[in-house]
Amino acid sequence: MRNKLWGWSVLLAVVLCLSVNSVWAATVRGVTDKEIKIACLVDLSGPGKYGGPPIADAFRDYVAWVNDTGGINGRKIDLIVEDNGILPTTTMNAAKKVILKDEVLAIAFNLGSAGSSAIVPLCAENKVVLMPHGANKGFYHPGNKWVFVPHTVQFSMASRAVEYILSKNSKARIGVIYQDDDFGKEGLEGAGAAATFMKTKLVAQAPYKTGTIDFTPHMNTMKEANVDAIVLWTYLPQSAAIIKQKVKMAWDVQLISNNTTGVPPLFALTGEAADGYMLVTPYAPVHTDLPGIKRIKDINKKYGNAAKTLENPAYPDYLYLAGWGYIEAMVQGLRKAGKDLNPETLVKGLESVHNFDMGGLCPNITFGPKQHVSSFSSLILKADGKAKRFVIVDSIKAPKTPQ
Repeated sequence: MRNKLWGWSVLLAVVLCLSVNSVWAATVRGVTDKEIKIACLVDLSGPGKYGGPPIADAFRDYVAWVNDTGGINGRKIDLIVEDNGILPTTTMNAAKKVILKDEVLAIAFNLGSAGSSAIVPLCAENKVVLMPHGANKGFYHPGNKWVFVPHTVQFSMASRAVEYILSKNSKARIGVIYQDDDFGKEGLEGAGAAATFMKTKLVAQAPYKTGTIDFTPHMNTMKEANVDAIVLWTYLPQSAAIIKQKVKMAWDVQLISNNTTGVPPLFALTGEAADGYMLVTPYAPVHTDLPGIKRIKDINKKYGNAAKTLENPAYPDYLYLAGWGYIEAMVQGLRKAGKDLNPETLVKGLESVHNFDMGGLCPNITFGPKQHVSSFSSLILKADGKAKRFVIVDSIKAPKTPQ
């Protein structure tokens, strides 16, 4: 009788252990035996709504391909695209919704540096991996356990811009026109650091308030300083206005800007006057025949709407490619996390991604325990006004300026 009771006790203990393990597995936020729930936060209604749809398109196409080709370690991705309105307050609302209500494992993309900064404490508190777009230095220095940046930040791109100008003319006089916020100031800081490193200095600075459209005084400041090149840490409308002001002044000064302005509407706003306009970006143009671009086009054609997206000359393809870089980085981390997927194993999985081949689309992806920004490298592109597109004039490189 005692042996029988002992046997039943052992059996009951085993059943209880299995039940506890099953309950524990079910309590991993955003993870079931069949699904992994992740979020993509983009602006669909606010001042950055131009950029939201193409990023969401990239996520949906890539996730459809992943799910159709076997998923990740036996699980399919459940993607939630949420409107973050790009402002800090609206981004916080979106982040709370996807974390606390939808219960996602990770936020694989958040559009807007200010909004990303606002939600870092929320993500850390809830152990949610965050990949911010428009990232600044603060996201990797000092950094945060839960924050990973798949491409270079504004500081690095501004450093690269100044180094490129000086590589062509070591005596170039450089000025900076920048938006008077964290985004613009980071560009100014990176440009200034590179100038100092190259043993020169910025000869003129002209900040502007968000929404400015008249750049007459700013360009006059640059003209009076007799600059040879102007670094623009501006958004699309401001860059277009500056190009027009340059034409109005009949001034042949070199303009070089950041990755956010390399989109088809620049040519719609400025026409052939954009010819020669340069920018720094982590992503190659979509018209190139690089292996990474070819792969994207194949997947987009099968799982997306190619006629309305990458085959449409007016489509903001740069933003689509940027979205692709993020979701690809996240998926590699999920794969390496293995079957026992939870926030901690996802962090370890991402930290083990090393030199993942992006086929020339952008710098290869590498993270590590002490490296949560993948790369400081970027390309230099130049606008072809007649063809209405950008071409690569300098390959993927990291700035020499200390980052």
